[in-house]
Amino acid sequence: MCLAWLLAAPVPAAVDQGQLKELVELARAGAPQLALARLQQLQPAPDQDLVGWMAWERERIHMLEAKRAWVRIRKRLETLPAGVPDDFRRWALTRRAAAEIEDGAVVAARATLRSLLWHVDDLQLDDTAAWRRMVVRTYLKNDLLEDARTALLRYRLDFGDGNPEWRWLAARVELRTGHPQAALALVADEQRGVGKVLQLIARLHTRKTGAGAIEAEARELAASEDTPPGVRGLLLGVAAEAAAVPGPTLEHVRYLEQALAQPYDEEIGTHLLGLDPDRLWDAYLELGKQWGNREQRLLGRDEDWYFPAVEIMEKEPLRARILFAVLAEYGTEAQRRSLAHEYLVSLLEEEPGGKQVVERLYLESGRYRDPARLPRVIRYRLIDQALEKGDLATASRLMAGLKAPPSGTGRFEWDLRRARVAIFTGDLKGGVRLLEGLLDGEELDGKRVDRLLQVVFDLQTVQQHKRALALFDRLLARPLDLQQRRELLFWKADSWEALDRHDRAAWFYLKSATLGDPLAMDPWAQTARYRAAKALVGAGYLDDARQIYHSLLRATRDKARRAVLQGELQRLRLLATRKPEQP
Repeated sequence: MCLAWLLAAPVPAAVDQGQLKELVELARAGAPQLALARLQQLQPAPDQDLVGWMAWERERIHMLEAKRAWVRIRKRLETLPAGVPDDFRRWALTRRAAAEIEDGAVVAARATLRSLLWHVDDLQLDDTAAWRRMVVRTYLKNDLLEDARTALLRYRLDFGDGNPEWRWLAARVELRTGHPQAALALVADEQRGVGKVLQLIARLHTRKTGAGAIEAEARELAASEDTPPGVRGLLLGVAAEAAAVPGPTLEHVRYLEQALAQPYDEEIGTHLLGLDPDRLWDAYLELGKQWGNREQRLLGRDEDWYFPAVEIMEKEPLRARILFAVLAEYGTEAQRRSLAHEYLVSLLEEEPGGKQVVERLYLESGRYRDPARLPRVIRYRLIDQALEKGDLATASRLMAGLKAPPSGTGRFEWDLRRARVAIFTGDLKGGVRLLEGLLDGEELDGKRVDRLLQVVFDLQTVQQHKRALALFDRLLARPLDLQQRRELLFWKADSWEALDRHDRAAWFYLKSATLGDPLAMDPWAQTARYRAAKALVGAGYLDDARQIYHSLLRATRDKARRAVLQGELQRLRLLATRKPEQP
């Protein structure tokens, strides 16, 4: 613990555009979890700085949208602070409706959109048109194609057909209802983006352009650096469809893998391209069995698939993946099937975006809807990936029923991981039970105490201070070195302070400062004494707090620290004129 209390500056009420920009860049650089955590610390409270809060909130929602964290967005925007202006309320409800659509909550989305269309004063034409298009998307999500068609006709009467998003929606409806020629008429001139994807799909279905030419065009557009990732995924899906026209091919499988490595509009990908993980599983197995028939490999004779796959792993990894997929599905022994899955996953993870493909194959496929059906070795890998991403809900679902640690991981580390996931997903009793089991069952050296403390801090983070205090007491009953005892007393004081028991907090801060030496003024002791003084002020013991501040002034020559302490003493003088001293 450092003397951060002397150096920390209050967060300014005005919007710090530099800090906002840094967080946006941090999220774009691949650390959205860190950016969001930092945003949570820096965002002002709405009752103190509403304008600043709104600026930070917009960036929070943009970051969550980039993470496709639709549930978190919906919860975040369920209620808004009092006094937000109408333009922010319109923006927030629009983003909530978009998240509801993406999350499949189309009934809720229509309710949100109705509130915007019917109850918002001073409607802007562009806003109204955008909300009406979103309503059409809810019908498409629900497979209410006739309702979507009717809504689009009414939209055209009210707003015309000049907006490209209207044409794209209309083309989707025509394709979904089996009218590719009508769809092509709507998007014939599109040169890029979603419109171009819809055009390629329509051309493929009208069969006026050869499948090979469409495959080449989609592949070339997907390779362009100017193509956004979401559109790239759809273009690769088009290439996969075109490559499959003569039947399953190696290129069809390659494009499917590459498409699943990208984000994409699931409505277009699923309904118009059949782009989903089960399609890739089917392609692996269909093509693999075709090769097996041609090369006289027999299902049930595992060596016919295993050894050829191992031999070509380096030179032909895609062919090897297909052979391992067949063995994973049809292997005669569980151990061999598990090994085949492990090889398949390892080879996929070597490809760009391979981890995303693995997650989709095993977490979004109908084959493994029940995590218990997943090969255990794959479950452990997916748990690690989920924890790396901060996806604790997925980690918790995958951990359910897995009591034994993975190979190479000790029981202590595994149960700590399980406890952390349980705490952050709301299973507080389960998390505490795991921690108590570790305290009961194992000898704890200094490193293990530190590791266990990190999870007890998680309890403090979720405001479970009474549970944290009970665990701190159990740790203090163990043989610990002096510094560890000082630290535990300090963390106990933090919890008492959070519970507004300022007197108890001051007591434990001072015990932390003086344990081993009543006159200690090392950096740890100074920090603990400062925190004790703050707690004593909260408890009403102003004279005691004053004495501690004076002792700290005598112990330091640092100008910045002295200025902070003198400021605290000045504040005490003001408080003394208003507040009676505790007896």
